[in-house]
Amino acid sequence: MQSRATVSLMRTARVAVLLSIALVMQALAEPTLVKTGLTAQWELISDRDGIQVYTRHTENSQLKTFRGVTRITLEDENALVALLEDHDSVPKWMHFVDGAEELGRDSPLKRYMRFTTEVPWPLTDREAVVQTDISQRITPGEEQITIHISNRPERIPPNPDYVRFPEMGGMFKLQRLGDRQVEITYQLVMDPGGYVPVWLANIMLRDAPYFTLLKLRRFIRNPEYQNQYFDYLEVFGPGRPDDVAAPRSYLYGNPPAEPLEHMTLEMMNPPR
Repeated sequence: MQSRATVSLMRTARVAVLLSIALVMQALAEPTLVKTGLTAQWELISDRDGIQVYTRHTENSQLKTFRGVTRITLEDENALVALLEDHDSVPKWMHFVDGAEELGRDSPLKRYMRFTTEVPWPLTDREAVVQTDISQRITPGEEQITIHISNRPERIPPNPDYVRFPEMGGMFKLQRLGDRQVEITYQLVMDPGGYVPVWLANIMLRDAPYFTLLKLRRFIRNPEYQNQYFDYLEVFGPGRPDDVAAPRSYLYGNPPAEPLEHMTLEMMNPPR
């Protein structure tokens, strides 16, 4: 029987090998970034399964910002809202996340969330405390909903079982394209805090948009997310009550009286 010390050494060796392989893979996968150095422009680094992943690197941070973009047919836009409201399901589709809870809200459009992230041993698990602000625009040039994610680590006391992200920011964006086609964008940048090599943090960030959007496209089709209605956003779907006016849209023949640059709760979903 192997001693505990032997097992620990074997685990450490396996982690070292995996990290070395990941470093080599990063160098092979991103030759352009190595040659060009720092850039403020978005650069395509992956295009597979209908998901494009971009990166942007600025001089004020060693960490890169990653963005994933995909397009889907979405007859029921409320399904995306229902999926995002289902906090228990978040670990099933959001990459690296193993827990999500709402800490409170000022309104349906402004909430405070806590996410926990399980990272590979021997690193310590992480947590993020963030504010989410939801905005909607309906103009002749763009019809979109954006969830802005900003870091709010001071909202709750530190948890000794986790390292809190000192930096976290991102967004989810749904943009109508016409013919029930929507473009979904997921963007993320974070400083994992504690001891995590920058190159490893960047690999984790690079994977997050691709796998998150890949799984989101599948989960959004689940029956439990269909035929629902949420009155704090003006979106299409069969669950919309008959006594509520059709969603305003330039693309779908029901334009507002004037462009809505930033809709408030009072502006949304007027009665018939």
